[in-house]
Amino acid sequence: MSNASPRFDADTLIGPLATSLQSLYDAIPVALGVIDRDGRYTGVNGAYAAIHGLLPADLTGRRVNDYLSGADEQLQQDFADFDAGFDLKERELACHGRHFMVALQAVRDSDGNVLGMTTALVDITNRKRMEVASEEARRLWQFHASHDHLTGLANRRRLDDALAAEARRCMRSGAALSVLMMDVDYFKSYNDHAGHQKGDECLRAIAARLRKSIRRHSDLVGRYGGEEFIAILPDTDTSGAQVVARHILQDIRALAIWHPGSPYDCVTISIGVTSLDDLPPSKLGPREALLHCADRALYAAKAAGRNTLCVYPPRS
Repeated sequence: MSNASPRFDADTLIGPLATSLQSLYDAIPVALGVIDRDGRYTGVNGAYAAIHGLLPADLTGRRVNDYLSGADEQLQQDFADFDAGFDLKERELACHGRHFMVALQAVRDSDGNVLGMTTALVDITNRKRMEVASEEARRLWQFHASHDHLTGLANRRRLDDALAAEARRCMRSGAALSVLMMDVDYFKSYNDHAGHQKGDECLRAIAARLRKSIRRHSDLVGRYGGEEFIAILPDTDTSGAQVVARHILQDIRALAIWHPGSPYDCVTISIGVTSLDDLPPSKLGPREALLHCADRALYAAKAAGRNTLCVYPPRS
């Protein structure tokens, strides 16, 4: 009797092993695929095919570009990077309304030549939605932090910050800077006659008209509080600011908002004008000095009968 061990035939395991590996490949929840240098799928698992609503057999041998528009150009760059020595690349992909994190890895032969690449896709749609929601919430918070809730114009905080920054910039560069301080005439009387809801509507209408009247991108108009508004006009001297103020007076009157408590029978506005170049000597900082002088000019316009503008310091 021979004591020789029976010969082991590995070929008998190849078929079952291949089937087992394919079953394992298909069972993995991560979307997996293999792409050759011609940009074709040489194999994908069930999770990958399901992204396109297909079976693995439907994709095998087909071009990636048939299912992902623009893929050919991207794959050419990927293979160029792998040929240059990269082994792993990652990027995000939007497909069929979902978002995926894609990991690509080079498949090399024994000599290091790139034969193809493996690709793994992880669904990050929920994460992306949370990121978008978080970004929208951040932008909304920033907007409300810097804008008046009633009119949508810049609020007092933003106006103060912008005026301080512009004053510093203009003092360094020698550029002109003007401020308009505006107040709705007889507004308490308007609220008493029309009610606070109509008062809010009036302020919104004035804000909308001011937004149209202050047209330059560099200008900023906002609600400083109550019925008071401010416009910051960089690179504008006193003469230019007065031109803008006269247009605003006309635009507000043109709204023709009936005001029974006003001698003008409609809502009007008074405006104080001041400019950085015309500030008198003061211990105040430039922002505070501009606001102080604009307020003095507004007080003068009120004293002059309202529905007008005054400049401070007064011109001789």
